[in-house]
Amino acid sequence: MGVIRGWWVVGLALPVVGCLSGSSGSPAGSGADGGSSSGGGSSGSSSGSSGGSSGSSSGGSSSGDAGGGTAVPLTPTSTGYVDVVNLGIIGSWYAYGDGWGPSGSPPGDCETKGLHPSSACSVITSPAPSATDGGGAGFPPSNAGMCLTGTAAQVIGTPPDYSNIFGIGIGLDLNNTGGTKEPYDAASHHVVGFEFDVSGLPASGTVRVEVPIPGTDASGDAYAETVAPGTTHMVVTWTDPSFGPSFPPPTGVTEPTFDPSKVESIQFHVVTATSASVPVTSFCIANLAAIVSQ
Repeated sequence: MGVIRGWWVVGLALPVVGCLSGSSGSPAGSGADGGSSSGGGSSGSSSGSSGGSSGSSSGGSSSGDAGGGTAVPLTPTSTGYVDVVNLGIIGSWYAYGDGWGPSGSPPGDCETKGLHPSSACSVITSPAPSATDGGGAGFPPSNAGMCLTGTAAQVIGTPPDYSNIFGIGIGLDLNNTGGTKEPYDAASHHVVGFEFDVSGLPASGTVRVEVPIPGTDASGDAYAETVAPGTTHMVVTWTDPSFGPSFPPPTGVTEPTFDPSKVESIQFHVVTATSASVPVTSFCIANLAAIVSQ
């Protein structure tokens, strides 16, 4: 698992701040039942207040109390671009998977590093891949939110190759203005977590909310919290007892402490398993908001 993968991108909008192209994002996480996912999208990933909304959210109005803080919506434009000036959050939604490479389309780590046939790799059918790195029409929200459809492949290999067959997901970089993922200082902006609505959870498999930091990039890990079956609304904060590394570090390796001043992104990861593949149909995140301490 300790491989830093290339950056996956779905295709991005080109707002006035510059081309949010290129490889930026990096899904992380692996574990007993899920491979590490690192990949990601150019600017941005998970966020977006209610799906289908357009217009950048510069400023962000508070939507009420959330775990002792104020929820500030992260509303995407019609191409999935997020710009919340008051919080310094800027980026775009993206999709990632082990079958998508740096160009935002196949092949990915599953084929190029794991040397597996495409038939053994995870598949994303929606959103569509970008034609070229940073090109395309971005990641448009739907009425249900930012949605993902595809299949997280069954892990194969001896030992199981979780590192290169890690599944699929969507995410949002929090500090990406030109195709390069940079750490976001959530601490200085008093951001203590996120809340969101979720629908279309897979009937099988596991979904994790993952928050990678630079210290976890080398291992492909991330700080994470599992989405319980039946969840429709979720609040994730840095102090949650269940918020921790997505998989145990190797023997002799010390997991870096979570650093809220270096948050790279928030990602919603459908992880893989050795038992079977995981079908994903319209798995959607809506009304993503940052929780700001009062």
